Amino acid sequence: MSHSPAARRVPDALSRRRPTWLEIDLDALAANFRVLSEAAGGRPLWCVVKAEAYSHGAMACSRTLERAGAAGLVVALPEEGMALRRGGIRLPILLSGPLPAGGADPLLEHDITPALSRTEDLRRLEDAAARRGARASFHLEVDSGMTRMGLPPHRVDAFMQAAAGCTHCHLEAVFSHLASVDEPGDEAARRQLECFSDTVRHVRKLAGRDVPSHLASSPALCAFPQAACDMARPGLLLYGVSPAPTLNPPAGLAPVLSLRASLVLIQEVPAGVRVGYGGTWTSPADTCLGVISLGYADGLWRDCAGQAEAILDGKRVPYVGAVNMDLAQIDLGVGRRAQPGDVVTIIGCHGDEAITLEELATRTGRTVYEWLTNLGGRVPRLTYRSGRLDHVWTPIGSLSMEC
Repeated sequence: MSHSPAARRVPDALSRRRPTWLEIDLDALAANFRVLSEAAGGRPLWCVVKAEAYSHGAMACSRTLERAGAAGLVVALPEEGMALRRGGIRLPILLSGPLPAGGADPLLEHDITPALSRTEDLRRLEDAAARRGARASFHLEVDSGMTRMGLPPHRVDAFMQAAAGCTHCHLEAVFSHLASVDEPGDEAARRQLECFSDTVRHVRKLAGRDVPSHLASSPALCAFPQAACDMARPGLLLYGVSPAPTLNPPAGLAPVLSLRASLVLIQEVPAGVRVGYGGTWTSPADTCLGVISLGYADGLWRDCAGQAEAILDGKRVPYVGAVNMDLAQIDLGVGRRAQPGDVVTIIGCHGDEAITLEELATRTGRTVYEWLTNLGGRVPRLTYRSGRLDHVWTPIGSLSMEC
């Protein structure tokens, strides 16, 4: 287990802020990239950094992945890609979400590659590139069975015919999404792979060249090596988190994120006292309660009491009462030596104890994706590189629609 200095005390960088923070270990991220690169057989990795890199910080993570050797980055929103370009990221950026309603010009201006699945969007991209006298690349998204975004296979001929008439657009790759790959050997995933493989062969025949393909996301890298194709698209695994409890991630991955807060108040509570909004918990005996400055606006779910635990001084403590928007309470018990300022670990390790996102997801009936992306934008992020504090920032206000 890694041991951050912040696990023992509030970082000095937060002396004028609320004592609640996320620690991001960029060295662990770089190491995870190397593990996944090997697991993918050295194939190029397009790394998913959407939703602020699953709350880890898209800019810091993208810079780290760029240095580590990523082939490209994947975002879901145009403004996510624009923010990376403004931050100096030079890697290719794939927009996996829909083309902006206002047209493709902002994408071309910021050198962002769109994913296309409709002929009308291809025409919009062609028109925008022609106006600029530019040549625009795109990835063709195929619906192999997800029934979400993507071009149905029976419409490939018409799309490719339209693409053949474009003089300013270039088909860079073809890809798809697997709908169900949380179980090794999943039959639906096998059928999707077969459909995708057939479609890729047809696209290549129509294009007259070997168009690269990509299909493998994090779950597929764990359970479906047949989906490796020419490139892979890891997301959650980059951050050291397993997508599902049924999967076996590659050995050597380490969590990148820890969530901590300090005790702001300690109070003795006699037996029989109702605690918190609605009095949902009553002290069964004399005890001591601690208050931490972290609530459901920050990523701690309101119903954590009775389901999840935190770590104080290397030992587990339960949440009690309903989690508030800004505060939560933990039962310290009787005789525990604790004082305001002591650090409580919500996600991460302290001493010989560790609370993982996988554990929290299982115990609360949620997914690791929900836990990660629910981590609030007002919680400061402290990024560490080579064991030293590198940067402190807060996501609120970090994204802008300005072009």
